[in-house]
Amino acid sequence: MGFFAPGDVVLRREVLHGKPWSVMPTRVVQDGPDLLAVFIVPGTVFGYPDHHYGHPWRAKGNTHWRGHGKLQLHRPGDAYSVELFWSGEDRRFQGWYLNLQDPFRRTPLGFDTLDHALDYWLDADGRWEERDRDEFEEQVAEGKYDPAQADDIRRTGKEIVAMLDAGATWWDTRWADFTPDPDWPVPVLPDGWEDYPLP
Repeated sequence: MGFFAPGDVVLRREVLHGKPWSVMPTRVVQDGPDLLAVFIVPGTVFGYPDHHYGHPWRAKGNTHWRGHGKLQLHRPGDAYSVELFWSGEDRRFQGWYLNLQDPFRRTPLGFDTLDHALDYWLDADGRWEERDRDEFEEQVAEGKYDPAQADDIRRTGKEIVAMLDAGATWWDTRWADFTPDPDWPVPVLPDGWEDYPLP
């Protein structure tokens, strides 16, 4: 399966228990053998297929992306993405959000993954903190992950803590200066997105 071109719309799909759980159209910024970078354009509408394990964003009425958008960096094999956020009228860089998730798997229309709830926030000034540990453990108890998956996620968390403590982050900090193409329209979910089969 080949790489996508900058500006392409690709579907970031979360797959839980063998079924699509959420679908989000994103814009490709860079795609190659070492890095997949996609941008969530402000106003992007999310799709939530019917699922036996309800998506918490759907329950909260989160229907579209707000704010300045979000840049997501993915390395092949990593069980997390690095996400960048900006705030304010001057679009000031806030920091890096390490979002634990399944390593991405390419599909003809984009890529599949699954959010793991547990996250880490690294401020632009270098301070970091763990996020959503209680939510993750609650989801473990509810059966979102089996015991082996939960152990893998906790192990990834420990690896991230070691990386942050050592100041040994791998990503290029120049991504903080990223500005989306102003001519990019808000991408939309294609017809048949709910029926798009698993690879």
